[in-house]
Amino acid sequence: MLKARVLSAVIGIPLLLTILYAGGFYWKALFFVLGILALKEFFDMMKNASYTPLVLPAYALFLTLLFSHLYNACFLAVLFLILLFSVIYYVLKYPAVSILDLSLSFLIAAYAGFLLNYAIRIADLTQAFTIILLVFILTWSSDIGGYFVGKKWGKNKMAPLLSPAKSWEGAGGSVLFSVLGCFIFFHTIAIENPGSAYLLLLAIISSVVAQFGDLFISGAKRFFKVKDSGRLIPGHGGVLDRFDSFLLVLPLVYFFFSM
Repeated sequence: MLKARVLSAVIGIPLLLTILYAGGFYWKALFFVLGILALKEFFDMMKNASYTPLVLPAYALFLTLLFSHLYNACFLAVLFLILLFSVIYYVLKYPAVSILDLSLSFLIAAYAGFLLNYAIRIADLTQAFTIILLVFILTWSSDIGGYFVGKKWGKNKMAPLLSPAKSWEGAGGSVLFSVLGCFIFFHTIAIENPGSAYLLLLAIISSVVAQFGDLFISGAKRFFKVKDSGRLIPGHGGVLDRFDSFLLVLPLVYFFFSM
């Protein structure tokens, strides 16, 4: 498993960074595709658990939220039309489509669309590539610290009902590695350093929300009774498995640089 994870990282990370470095259309297309794949994985989990996803309304909601900052004037009107269509569809299809089907479909669409919108917003910031790289550094360092520290010293379970492998020791390792990754990043990359106190705060909060993002998707997988959200990435599972922590770190880093 570890070998497959490392091999996927060796191939996938340079490809990912190359696309982001190209910027523009390629940047936006990357996050559009990641979002679509995440929704598909969630819908597949729903179907495997005998739920009926509302695919078209959910994709429409995802796209509306993903690019919401581009059409502020008509955003609420588009949102209303999607909601109206969904209500009508639900009423006409009831009981073949349940309120839980509707709720689950909209949950993942809103979650992915709203959070990935910040990846699109980051593209418009000065030093966009450097900033998105920091998002990945914070996420990856948290994941790596949690994995290795938890594997070596983890004894006290943190959330056994959601993720039995997670431990408080691993959570501490996640925070420690995020802090180290953040400080190394700001002291090696040509980017304005706001000061040690701000970096420490950013790293700690990012690691905490990254772990909650991980546990949130773990809870979804528990609900649908599956081990992984998909099989797209060898050794990692699906897009939701790999980007669950990343999604919640995006807004934090965006606001850190834009406020």
